Amino acid sequence: MLEFTGERVVPGLVGTELFDEHLARYRFARQFARRLGPDAAILDAGCGTGYGTVEFREAGSVTAFDISGEAVRHARDNFPGSRVRYLQAACESLPFADGSFDLVVAFEVIEHLERWQEMLREAQRVLKPAGILLVSTPNRAYYAESRASAGPNPFHVREFDFGEFSAALKAVFPHVALWTQNHVEGLGFLPFPASPSVGVLDAPDEQDPENAYFFLGACSRVPVARPEGFAYIPVSGNLLREREHHIALLNGELGQKTAWLKQLEGEHETLNRAHEKVLTELQEHNAWADGLNEQLARSGNRIVELQDELGAANSRAQEQISALEQTNKERLQWAHNLELQIASGHAEIERLNSENTNLRVAYEQRSQWGESIASELRRARGELERVTGEFMRITAELEQVTGDWHKATAELHVANHEIARLQAVVEAVAASKWLRLGRAVHLGPEVPGNGR
Repeated sequence: MLEFTGERVVPGLVGTELFDEHLARYRFARQFARRLGPDAAILDAGCGTGYGTVEFREAGSVTAFDISGEAVRHARDNFPGSRVRYLQAACESLPFADGSFDLVVAFEVIEHLERWQEMLREAQRVLKPAGILLVSTPNRAYYAESRASAGPNPFHVREFDFGEFSAALKAVFPHVALWTQNHVEGLGFLPFPASPSVGVLDAPDEQDPENAYFFLGACSRVPVARPEGFAYIPVSGNLLREREHHIALLNGELGQKTAWLKQLEGEHETLNRAHEKVLTELQEHNAWADGLNEQLARSGNRIVELQDELGAANSRAQEQISALEQTNKERLQWAHNLELQIASGHAEIERLNSENTNLRVAYEQRSQWGESIASELRRARGELERVTGEFMRITAELEQVTGDWHKATAELHVANHEIARLQAVVEAVAASKWLRLGRAVHLGPEVPGNGR
């Protein structure tokens, strides 16, 4: 079920008078539709929930649209018809070709539009040359008076008085006929059986349009065949019958409410007894609360004492905290200095490790150099021993040939020559840096005849 917002008419959710007020305009428009014949093309602009669209089902093919998709779905579901189609569109931009319709109705739409002039121009565009636009709107003066307590209608953008409405229609259409629409209470004289629309309307005092509730205009490019006054008498129009039904309904409601009142009186008596009981309990609770208040007062005094003690303790604690903070600050400074010393020690250790590494490398190099010297000394010692042996052998031979001087002169000359050569070798050995190094460290043999 479509929700009633307070503006769009939803059958079954609005009062009878409000529904008849809107339906009467469609019944009025049906007169124009019937004159057009069964092949007429009719457009219901702003059809709402579709309750009025179906009034044209027997008059021609009907196209109905509304800006609200929810309203269009409700109309399709509740007011279908073989010659009726519903769609969603806007009055200011109609999705139809020029000259498509014989009759366009736009009831209670123009006051909702910001660009209401576009609606009138679009209606003129889609009408056939002799087509008619029926448009209605509430009288601004009367409408404002009737809504004085509720305030302006929040759904309305632009409302009209009679002169403004007439001028607005005539600005677009060359021919305009105007009617007023009012709720009336009258006396009906109808034959039986009566045709649906027959009779004479006697309304001598309905001459001032400013007193009307609604205005309705018929607009066309050609003169409009103006019908006489029209009165729609719905089932609810029998006021006496409706009032009797209403009185009976009220009597039923009154009986129901009387029964409810008796029930409420019994419930009230029960509540009174419960109230007395609650009062008694309340007095007991008040006495108990007074005792609690005394205890609370004593507790409050003790709290004050404790707060004083807490303040003194806080002061002492604050002093201790300050002292501890100072001690902690000093210890932090000491720790910082210690960290600096440790960092310096680490740097020194790194330096010493680097020097130790360099010394180890030098030691290894010197060890290799010493091994080379020792090897050279061992070789020199062997050579010296060999030369010494050779020298001693020659000496022995010299002693053997001493007796035979002459014989040995040649040999001695040779030996002397050999000795000189060997002495040169010895001097070379004695001059060797390895031999001097060995002599300095007391290693190696002494070389005879060498005073250096």
